[in-house]
Amino acid sequence: MTTIDRSDEMQDLFNPDGTDREPEDDDDFWTVRPVLAHIRTSARARRVAPWGLLGVSLLRVLATVEPSVHLPAIVGGTASLNLFIGLVGRSGGGKGATEAAALDALDITGPIMDAPSLPVGSGEGIGRTYRPHGTESDAPNPVRSAIFTAGEVDTLAALGSRTGSTLMGQLRHMYMGETLGFSNAGQSTRITVARHTYRAGLIVGIQPLKAAVLLDDADGGTPQRFVWLPVTDPRAPSTRPDAPPPMTITVPRAAATPMPVAETARAAIDAHRLATLRGEDVDPLDGHKLLCQLKVAAALALLDERDAVGEADWSLAAVVMGVSAMTREACRRAVDERRRRANRARAHDDAERAEIVAEKEDERLDRRAREGIIRHLDRHPDSTRAPIRRSLKFELRTRFDSALDDLIAQEVVTSIGDTFRLA
Repeated sequence: MTTIDRSDEMQDLFNPDGTDREPEDDDDFWTVRPVLAHIRTSARARRVAPWGLLGVSLLRVLATVEPSVHLPAIVGGTASLNLFIGLVGRSGGGKGATEAAALDALDITGPIMDAPSLPVGSGEGIGRTYRPHGTESDAPNPVRSAIFTAGEVDTLAALGSRTGSTLMGQLRHMYMGETLGFSNAGQSTRITVARHTYRAGLIVGIQPLKAAVLLDDADGGTPQRFVWLPVTDPRAPSTRPDAPPPMTITVPRAAATPMPVAETARAAIDAHRLATLRGEDVDPLDGHKLLCQLKVAAALALLDERDAVGEADWSLAAVVMGVSAMTREACRRAVDERRRRANRARAHDDAERAEIVAEKEDERLDRRAREGIIRHLDRHPDSTRAPIRRSLKFELRTRFDSALDDLIAQEVVTSIGDTFRLA
């Protein structure tokens, strides 16, 4: 299919580089292409969030692309089109409904039409998805494309934290399209899925307060590998629109591998990498963000039935990544606030425990002082204050006056003039 240059669509909406701000009104994003307008209308007709529906649609369209199609080697080697989407919202916020609505919104046809949707399991299970038991070592992958899902991010965390789990490592390889599997000694358990021979997508439901499992691995670049999209729609109309019929999207078989990429995207990625190499004051993990933006741009081009990333695709992808950054930041704030509350509660509990311990210590010392006075008067009746006080251990002497007053009040000790004796 002929590549169409749509850069003029976005010239009034973005800064010259197309990367550093999103439209002031998101209508500018949703109305710029028919497919985007259709996605928003379909989402609102089904009472799901447009951004969430867009994310699932991006992943679905990429799942139809041959795994041999990849992005150019702008930095290092060629990059995979495999994409990770995080659908962010409270429990029951509509993550499952969003996935279901996406299936009805777009009728996507492409080179691969049989990508299964599967729950995430073990690291070994990912490789076995593409090469089931019984696959001959020299045979191509029986399954070329799959979409993996985890309804809740803590489920993913639990699977990844099991002793001996290889899941998180395999997911990182999967994102980059690297070789999957394990070279075990036994042929029956040996799995090797060669790089760029499989297409994969991952959809994870993320409750903001449980997002720490991803956010805490920021140093490893995990949060930057996800597109974080909300399953809320603050501008949802009170009256839902009629559901439009599914829009047919025909994904072209890529005429070139790797996919052609607009010079603006190449320049932005190269400039960041150059600054990183020179040790300049840039965040090296932003490289993951730019790669993620490029994958989103490729998916937007394919939704527009084109096989190359244009300037407008890169600009639109910057808007999506802007929403992703804001959504991820909202999750970070929620996690930080929860931790602050937990820390405050813990500090309060610690202070309360310390106070209780101090009170008990005071009570213990007071009791010992009273017992010491009683022992002395039992042996030395009619003693004056000075010898009684000296009979106490040094640490108890500051408590002598109050202890003696307590014993007199309790009528355990009586006083005659300046002398004291047991009652």
